[in-house]
Amino acid sequence: MNYSDTHAQAEVFLHKAILFLKEHNLPANPINYSVAYEYVANKNADLVILLNEEIEQERRIDDFLMTELYKSCILSPDESTEKMLGSVDSVLSFAQKHTQKAQNNSNHYINLLDEGLLLLDEQDIDTSKQVIDKLLKATSYAKKTQSVLVKALKQAESKVDELQQQVDELNNSRKVDALTGLFNRTVLNETVDMWLENNTQEIAALAINLDNFHKFSEGYGTTIGNVILSKVAQKVKAYVSDSGLPVRMAGEEFLVLIPEANIVSAQQIAEKVRHGVEKLQFVNAKNKQKLPKITVSIGVSQFSQKLGLDGTIKKANTALQMAKATGQNKVFTDRT
Repeated sequence: MNYSDTHAQAEVFLHKAILFLKEHNLPANPINYSVAYEYVANKNADLVILLNEEIEQERRIDDFLMTELYKSCILSPDESTEKMLGSVDSVLSFAQKHTQKAQNNSNHYINLLDEGLLLLDEQDIDTSKQVIDKLLKATSYAKKTQSVLVKALKQAESKVDELQQQVDELNNSRKVDALTGLFNRTVLNETVDMWLENNTQEIAALAINLDNFHKFSEGYGTTIGNVILSKVAQKVKAYVSDSGLPVRMAGEEFLVLIPEANIVSAQQIAEKVRHGVEKLQFVNAKNKQKLPKITVSIGVSQFSQKLGLDGTIKKANTALQMAKATGQNKVFTDRT
């Protein structure tokens, strides 16, 4: 974040950022304030677009969303990324150094061989012996150099495999929410695009929200709330992980996209998820107190090219609100 605001500008943006946080009932912690400041100052185009989309869709702006925006739009590459890139440079330099040395030695050996062949003379035994002895020594040295190169390349190959694993882990960590183990929203568009390119005929959407969870977290604390959230997320994932894409959309909001699922099968899966979560039992590990039951409300919709992904999600969220309005712990399916 590079700021060049004047004192007067900064003061204006500060007040606007605080008002934004108050409007959305967000604590003024460093992450929330940074995102709010960038937004009201209109300094980060990607962040402004993403946040405006959330506001236009009337989604709740919570700590989870603000943290995701901070990580994706503001945060610089982390230390692990820098360390990995440094390792790549090290491997390349290492391999390049030994490759260049082997190339120079090979050229030197070829030159010696060419010169030696010209000097060989069966009439001059002593000179020929000297030439052959020199060539044998050069051959021995060339073999040693080649051996060093092979060893260096094997070490580089091993390091490359290690780095590839780190790259894979880094890519996965950027796609997966650390708390719940579900995917984050960065994978939504690319996954749906891939499904459509593979001629997927139907895609169902399930919008899932934990009932009264905000009140639960306030009563029992964030730590217990996070444990409950993680357990519910794993239950959701268990029903759809074979083919579906479970995503954490906001604090206690999940979205599941299921390819090759019509509206009927999607509703059946939603009922299984709802019933499975309802059966979960939670106990406070410290005092063994039994915690209240957790339930979810689910809205179901069907993807269409006309609606697009955003329209399909909005439709599922509207169905979710209907499930909430009609008593919670329900599944509401939009069949239009």
